[in-house]
Amino acid sequence: MKKSITNLSKSLSVSIVIVTSLLCTGTQVTSISNNLQEIELSCTNFAASFGNSVLFGNSEDGGLSHPLGIEPLSSRMFYYTADGDYYGCAFVGWYWEEIYVGAQGGMNDQGLCYDLTGIPDTPLNSHPYQSYSVDGSWVLFDVLRQNADVSEVIDFLKNVNWEGHVWFQWFFADASGDMVIVSPGIDGELAFTRKEAGVDGFLTQTNFNRVNNASNNGQWPCPRYEESTEILSEITNEEELTVAKFNEVLEAVSFQKSTTHTGYSNIFDPINKMLYLTYMTQFDETIAVNVTEELSGTPYRAVPMTDYFTEETVEKGMEYYDAFKTRTIILFVLIIAAIVLIVAGITIGIYFLVRMLKRRKIAKSEK
Repeated sequence: MKKSITNLSKSLSVSIVIVTSLLCTGTQVTSISNNLQEIELSCTNFAASFGNSVLFGNSEDGGLSHPLGIEPLSSRMFYYTADGDYYGCAFVGWYWEEIYVGAQGGMNDQGLCYDLTGIPDTPLNSHPYQSYSVDGSWVLFDVLRQNADVSEVIDFLKNVNWEGHVWFQWFFADASGDMVIVSPGIDGELAFTRKEAGVDGFLTQTNFNRVNNASNNGQWPCPRYEESTEILSEITNEEELTVAKFNEVLEAVSFQKSTTHTGYSNIFDPINKMLYLTYMTQFDETIAVNVTEELSGTPYRAVPMTDYFTEETVEKGMEYYDAFKTRTIILFVLIIAAIVLIVAGITIGIYFLVRMLKRRKIAKSEK
């Protein structure tokens, strides 16, 4: 009896070591998974121009580690009026801990608009003598405040010292229909995928490097890229380029039943300086914001996105968020449960293996 207890204790000791190792690994894996989720399962940007019409769309997505996953009510519209050499800008984004302004995308009073998507951290050649350094500066803010069109943006970005790496891919479009996707190239320099003004068509991006698919560890092909491309390909003339069509794309690429959620969706009209905003996949109510009017007020304003929507839409949005959070937690619990079951199986296996080997040893000694 004492031997059995001793054997079981040894088995449990081994199992405790395994459990500890797995739990520590699990914590690391969870952290890594959250980071990968932000890269692999978030954000779609696209723009199209036909004739005299231009639209730019964005789906802002992320997991529980995304700022809008942590605090869904932190989404904001940020308005900065023109000031000297700086253009007036409307930014979509969020407050981080009610202090930091997270400008994720935006449009200025010249009609230049942008957003971005996360990609695997990619090395860039160092250019320490460039005129603009990312360190200590707010490039996401300055690029819109200091540039009027895509050509100026390209010149601006060529003079940025990226300090050896970049972790996102940028998409710009302007009122002329000129648009460009800015990616880290294979040669360590920025690469520019461009659709120039005067040429009808579209560009779309998700979370793979547009100029280096092979470096993205299985993120290509991307269903959201394919879905957005398919719907945008249906647009053949100016009359078909509408807010409703762009909302069709945004709804198709949004996350409605997964462990990633869509914090908001937005459409910029750079010609008419209009913004169309949808709150947490509630496409039954898309509101229109006149950016010119919003930029005619006080020098700076931060407006909660919920202020633009009806109480019913906000409630439905929070229900959607709660369902997403529940699914994510359930998945995490299931993963932990699976680890526990595996460890329990290993514990029992070790115990009975030790007993079997000892019995064989005793049997041989008795012969």
